[in-house]
Amino acid sequence: MTKEKLTNFFENFLKKEEIFLDKKILQISYIPDTIEHREEQINLIAGIIAPCLKLQRPSNIFIYGKTGTGKTVSIKHITKNMTDIAKTKKIPLEVTYVNCKLKRVADTEYRIIAQLARELGKEIPNTGLPTDEVYRLFFETLDNKKILLLLILDEIDQLVNKAGDAVLYNLTRINEELKNSQVSIIGV
Repeated sequence: MTKEKLTNFFENFLKKEEIFLDKKILQISYIPDTIEHREEQINLIAGIIAPCLKLQRPSNIFIYGKTGTGKTVSIKHITKNMTDIAKTKKIPLEVTYVNCKLKRVADTEYRIIAQLARELGKEIPNTGLPTDEVYRLFFETLDNKKILLLLILDEIDQLVNKAGDAVLYNLTRINEELKNSQVSIIGV
């Protein structure tokens, strides 16, 4: 295609009327300002995790339901609003979201803990360290941050299927090891 034809193509493209007002809302990363028909569930979850804003560790939560019913978007909506408030009030609250269905992120105990450490800013090699050392580095990094961490493990059933339940056992006992930080887990 010549430069002139390509230029004409792009010029014609710019003249076309768009079907969509905002294509960004079709992306998987989009979190709407309002979620319809989930007010009861959102209020229930928000009520459970609201103590985070007072640096009180809430109970761990397990959210389950059929595919496509709004579990992930609801928890992202809630935690986005919480972190916005936490930032304005200078509350040391962080939210880490991990999709456990993704390969190379959560298919082994090593990889999920290494990914969590990376989310907190600690570089961990993809392989080569003993898993106990990766846990130690994750715990140390977390405790040095002096935060309350809401850890969202989406597709948590995939994590257990791939890596076994030892990782969940260790994560639910993490607060016993920490002196300066706390963790609450939300499994979806």
